[in-house]
Amino acid sequence: DEGFICMGGKAPICPTAPTVALGEWASDSSARPAGTPVQDEGFICMGGKAPVCPPQARPTTGPITLEALQGEWVGSGGATIAVLGTDVAMNGMPLTQHKVTLRDDGTVSSIGTLWQCDRWAESGGGIEFRCSSTRENMECAKVEVWSRKSKSVDAWSERMKLLGYGGSSAAPLSRGVEGCMPGTMGIEMPPGYATSKDREEVALLTSLVQQWREPESLKVRSYQVVPDFTNRAQTGLGVELVHFVATSMMTKGFKKHDGAQGHDIPVLVREPPSSAFHGEALKVWKQRVSEEEGFPPVRAPEAEEIFTSLGNGHFFQALNLFDCQCTSINDANRKYIAGKDQALNEALTQGVTSVVLQHECPRPVRAKIAALLNTKREFFWTLSEDGKVDVSNMQENKEYCSQFEWLSKGMDAVQVDCLVRTHLGIKGSKRIMG
Repeated sequence: DEGFICMGGKAPICPTAPTVALGEWASDSSARPAGTPVQDEGFICMGGKAPVCPPQARPTTGPITLEALQGEWVGSGGATIAVLGTDVAMNGMPLTQHKVTLRDDGTVSSIGTLWQCDRWAESGGGIEFRCSSTRENMECAKVEVWSRKSKSVDAWSERMKLLGYGGSSAAPLSRGVEGCMPGTMGIEMPPGYATSKDREEVALLTSLVQQWREPESLKVRSYQVVPDFTNRAQTGLGVELVHFVATSMMTKGFKKHDGAQGHDIPVLVREPPSSAFHGEALKVWKQRVSEEEGFPPVRAPEAEEIFTSLGNGHFFQALNLFDCQCTSINDANRKYIAGKDQALNEALTQGVTSVVLQHECPRPVRAKIAALLNTKREFFWTLSEDGKVDVSNMQENKEYCSQFEWLSKGMDAVQVDCLVRTHLGIKGSKRIMG
C-alpha cells in the first residue's frame, strides 16, 4: 500500500487532532488507518516530496510475461512501440485490433496477428518476434526485434536520422507529402498504382516472350527438362515443393490447363547440344541432384537437345517422379504411380504444351522472364483447341489464391522447402537446419 513512495510525488499530510502529539498518534492504532507505517517513515505525514526509488532491473531471461513487456520499445525498423497492459501503440497510434495475447500460463503469445512472440534476443535485453499471423507459419517469417527505448531522447533522435527518418518523417502524425511513417515501407502509393504496375510488368513479360519465342508451341516430355540456371535467384528447385506438387497430383488428380484452371503453361528454352548453356545446365542440375536426396534422376541425354525451365520447373520434376516411380521423401509407403489417371499418363507419354524460347535468349532476359512469371502468377495465357498459345494477351485470374501458393512463388529453394515443411507440419526432416 505504499507504492506512492516511489512515484516522486508529494507525500500525504496525515490528519491529526491539535491535542494529539505525533508520538501519541503513532502509538494509538485507532488514530490512523490500519497499516499506516510509523517506523522510519515519518516523512509520509510531513507533506514533503517522497523519494524516487531506483527502478527494478528489467528481466532479460526466463518466461516473457505481460509484465516484462510493459514500457517503451523501439522496433527493428525504428518505430516506437509502447505497451500498457495489453494495449499496444506504435508511433503514438493505438493498435486497436492488435493487443497483447497471452497463453494459459500467462506468457506472451503474440501482438494480435502482427507478430508472434519468439524468444529473448541474444544480447541487449530485446525480444524477438516473428512477422507472422499464426504460430504455425512463423518458422520462416521475418524476425522483428524490440529493444528497450533509450532514456536519452537525443540518442533515439540521432538513430532515427541515421535510418533516414528526418524532416516531416520525424513527426509522423503531422508529416508532409514527402514524408513517410517510421516503421513502414514508405509513403502510401497513389490510387491505381498497383493496377498500373501490373499493366507495365505484364506488358514487359509479354514483349520479352514474343521477342524470343519460337513461332509454334511444342509438347515437351518431362525427362527432357532441367531447371534453367537463372531461375529462383540461381538456387534451383526446392525438393520439398517438388514432392508436394507430386503428392497433389496423386491425391487430387492431374489438372490439365484449361483457362484459369489447371497448371500454368510452361515457358522453356530449347538448348541444342551446340548451345553454350546446354552443358552448363546439365552439369549444374546433375550436381544438385547428387547432393540433394529426393530429386528424380537426371535422364536428359547429353548428346541431344534439352529444354531448360523458366517457369513450371517444380511441375516438370514432379512429373519425373511419376515417370521414374520414385518414393516420397516424407512417406516411405507412398510411391508415385500414375495408375489410371488418363490426363497424367498423357502428360508423361505425349508431353505438355509449352511456350519455347530460342536458345539465343540472353541470360539477363531469362532471369527477368523467370522472375516475372513468378511475381505475375495471377495472369495467364490462353491455349486454343489446336494447341496454340496466344501470348499476345494475358488475362487475370481473380479467383482465390492461398497464402501458401502466393508465398511459394517468390522464394528461393531453401526458403520454399522451409515453407512446405511448415505448411505440412513436418518437424522430423533432416533438411531442417539449426
